[in-house]
Amino acid sequence: MAQSSGDMERLLPLLEMAYQADQLKMAKILARIRDLRAQLDALERPQTLPSEDITAATLVGADLLWERWVHDRKVLINQELALALRDREMAKDGLTKALSKREAAKQVQKRVSIGVRQTQERRSSW
Repeated sequence: MAQSSGDMERLLPLLEMAYQADQLKMAKILARIRDLRAQLDALERPQTLPSEDITAATLVGADLLWERWVHDRKVLINQELALALRDREMAKDGLTKALSKREAAKQVQKRVSIGVRQTQERRSSW
């Protein structure tokens, strides 16, 4: 029983580190998602041009090269966003598993320590 208790004491910090690593991975993915959404929002906002840059083409919205570039950029950002959202779901699964393992190990360690304490109390009463 004492061997099991020592094993659990060595295992808990490892499980804690694994959980923290998964939390860090999730934070990086969430930051990437926020960045991509901010890029999309920036493309949605109308760009104001200085008055000397205004041409007849921009006044009627016929600046096709710009519109094409914006469209292509949105497509790329949306593809990256889809991949980031997929990564978030995969990381969420990993994070849940790491948390579950950590909490289960804590419960096992708690039961082992209670068992050791009860055994010591019984032996001390002899």
